[in-house]
Amino acid sequence: MMLVTTRFLAKSFQCPVCAGPFTATTVEAVTHQGQDSDFFPHYLGDDPLPFFLVQCPGCQYCAYPDDFAVGEFQKHPVKFELIKTVLTQPISRKLPPDAVRYYLAGKIYEAQQRNPYFIGNLYLRGSWCCRRGDNRKAEIELQQLAVKFLRESVERSTVGNPDNLPAVTYLVGELYRRLEDKALAREWFGTVEEVVSDAEQQWILDLAKKQAELNEHFLN
Repeated sequence: MMLVTTRFLAKSFQCPVCAGPFTATTVEAVTHQGQDSDFFPHYLGDDPLPFFLVQCPGCQYCAYPDDFAVGEFQKHPVKFELIKTVLTQPISRKLPPDAVRYYLAGKIYEAQQRNPYFIGNLYLRGSWCCRRGDNRKAEIELQQLAVKFLRESVERSTVGNPDNLPAVTYLVGELYRRLEDKALAREWFGTVEEVVSDAEQQWILDLAKKQAELNEHFLN
């Protein structure tokens, strides 16, 4: 059986901010084998990370493809001034280009007061772009943002699917471990057992125990 590798699809969009029409490459399908301990997938074939987001070549508005739908945008309008402000921040000049797009999308979601779970995931994916480019300093900055919002999503119970709660709780601990905050990593790894509800989630508890052991010895 042949494994599906990354497949792309060109789609037409109209920017909801500046009304400009454009064509962008989107992700149609992905496959991965294995992942890092913060769930960064090891994709087969071309790297899809740069293409999960769509960016207007005119005003630079950047979001997931569904966010370009007129009805969706009207629920969460964005002004060009916000985009310009974010892109002129010092951090935007330090991040790799693909990571900048995730950072911008995250800041737009923040301004729209979106679910912190989705905001945290944007910053997490941005941190993966930095890792892929061996830029540890930039990766740390985006991991700090990711853990802030993923932690908030657990504390405010905004994780959309309750079955994902153990994984997100673990992920907060793992990000703290990667950021070398030993005490907070220990605290969050220890919480995973409290939110695991069935045998199918045992794998995340086992992973939490493994990473908790690494945390005690500062092994990355």
